[in-house]
Amino acid sequence: MNMHRTKLLCTTAVFSIASMSTGVRPLVAQDDCQALIKSETDAFGKLQNTPAHVYSTTKIGGTTVDSEVIYAAGSIYGKVNGKWIVMDTIKGAEQLQQQAMHRASAKDTCRHLREEPENGEIAALYRAHSETSQGTMDMQIWISKRTGLILRNDIDNNGGKFLMSSRYEYTNVKPPL
Repeated sequence: MNMHRTKLLCTTAVFSIASMSTGVRPLVAQDDCQALIKSETDAFGKLQNTPAHVYSTTKIGGTTVDSEVIYAAGSIYGKVNGKWIVMDTIKGAEQLQQQAMHRASAKDTCRHLREEPENGEIAALYRAHSETSQGTMDMQIWISKRTGLILRNDIDNNGGKFLMSSRYEYTNVKPPL
């Protein structure tokens, strides 16, 4: 595998970690944004005790990369070049989340769209839009009504220049190392 693809895999894995931290964007205090922040914060907090396996497909330019991240036993593992490595601790990613919360922008909007089935569960579907000096980001996130865990999220950064779709699984997840 060439160096460019390796860097892309690492970038995707890190973005997967960050996207779990409130979708890598701050949200302002609107009613739907507050509900989404609470749901995401609660879901992220549950990762301390709920192992998760995240499967992501990322498109950057003309390149598509599949990646995997596991949250288990207090650590975040990423699969790079077919090998699992420790990427961060869950507590470290939690600090990223708290930093993102302090950078709220008046140009962020959120909306609860509807309840719908996702991966065999009823989920609350939210849509968020953020505008920053680096560009725009649109995200849809499905949060289980039963467990409060994130089931899926789709991110469109800068009008399709970076697309990522992630699904989250919570059964039979163990640390890969």
